[in-house]
Amino acid sequence: MDFINARALRLVTAAVLLSAITAHAAPPWDYVVSLTSDYDVSGRVSVVDVLPPWSIDDPVAQVHSDADARFYGGLVYVVNHLYADNIQVLDPAQGFTTIRQFSVGPGSNPQDIAFVSATRAYVTRHESAFLLEVDPTTGAVTDSVDLSVFADADGLPEASGMVVVDGLLFVAVQRLDRDNYWVPVPPSCLAVLDTSTNQLVDVDAVSPGVQGIELPFMNPYRELHVSEAGMIYAACSGNWSVLDGGIVEVDPVALEAAGVVATEAQLGGELYDFTLPLGNRAHAVVSTSSPSWQQFCIAFDWSTGAKIGNVWKPGGYSVMDVELHDGTAQLFLADRTYTAPGVRIFDALDGTQLTTGPIGASLPPNDLLVVGNDVTSVEPAVGDASSIALKAWPNPAAGASRLSFSLPKPGHVRAVVYDLRGRVVRALTDGEFPAGDVSLDWDGRDSSGSAAAAGVYFVRVEAGPRSGIAKLALMR
Repeated sequence: MDFINARALRLVTAAVLLSAITAHAAPPWDYVVSLTSDYDVSGRVSVVDVLPPWSIDDPVAQVHSDADARFYGGLVYVVNHLYADNIQVLDPAQGFTTIRQFSVGPGSNPQDIAFVSATRAYVTRHESAFLLEVDPTTGAVTDSVDLSVFADADGLPEASGMVVVDGLLFVAVQRLDRDNYWVPVPPSCLAVLDTSTNQLVDVDAVSPGVQGIELPFMNPYRELHVSEAGMIYAACSGNWSVLDGGIVEVDPVALEAAGVVATEAQLGGELYDFTLPLGNRAHAVVSTSSPSWQQFCIAFDWSTGAKIGNVWKPGGYSVMDVELHDGTAQLFLADRTYTAPGVRIFDALDGTQLTTGPIGASLPPNDLLVVGNDVTSVEPAVGDASSIALKAWPNPAAGASRLSFSLPKPGHVRAVVYDLRGRVVRALTDGEFPAGDVSLDWDGRDSSGSAAAAGVYFVRVEAGPRSGIAKLALMR
């Protein structure tokens, strides 16, 4: 009875929190969506700026306690897993309001959503052998594809992550034996679907039946990644507690596994997730069970697979996700450490922690989604009254540069220059300005008068409820 009452109390609390969520303006620059969880019945959505001082807006929406997020066409799609079994659509332009939510089948346990267009998407489901095609603008199921040809003896293929490349849908097939403690059954593969016909592609004409792209490791566990060169990368976890997995490269043109980037033995733990490289340095979340269970983030050499070192290892089953923001060379970690949960930010090039502590939200983070790969000084969307359009020139600058913007009415303006580590380099102004055009000069020096080092800097301007950001490259 105590358990039932406690669960009921959490449900009521979640409903009250949901009713208290107010509209928030979407950031005018790139941001990170953090899905948090109470480990039971509910989760929340937080939004973290990619730019220092990394302010957080929390919560902006309510979701299921077990959820992942994807971004397409300006909208955030939340995949609410088992016991919610739906796709929830958030609109950042409307303050992350839920504009749509549709079921993909009670008890179906959706895993991923991948898009062909704004009106065509596919959803994988762990509890069904059928891949759904849906119209995400309405939630209507428009077709289904039978993947049972890839199933093991229990009849289910356990389709998980997906990606669309040149009109082909690649679907990770885990093949987990539910009758034997969910161990993976070889071979795991990527099923290939021609999205123009919804017909499965047989990648091996010699072998009988329809064949997928066989992977050298089992259990492709998380989302699939695609490089700028168009190659697909899958994290295969293999058997849990055995280092028999790794990161696999797949050629979507030749329809074959092209090689192994790194093995679990090289990475030093069970593979959970990874990032594509920045330069030659990449990152992964791995776990170990001895002498105690820990899940943490490591850096590794993309060309050799060799582990470089630990980036963040707080102890316990703590680090749940790792994401890279290319434009600022920042690494975002979802840290669920019991005493201090939140999003931590690191320099992706050398592993230095840029934040002094976790950027805390109302609940521990479970999944991160980076929206955008760069930060630019562009005009905000028409009708976006919360953003300041900033222009900086020259950019890059050899020394001095000028920042200009317009104020619709008199008010207090604060402008600060930050470096990539979030440190204040120089305060340009902190005072009252009349309405009209404003120009601020930065002479390329820090607050002590010394010349700032060559590199990338950010100037953040705040004027009442409005704000804006400009990225400046300083040359020496």
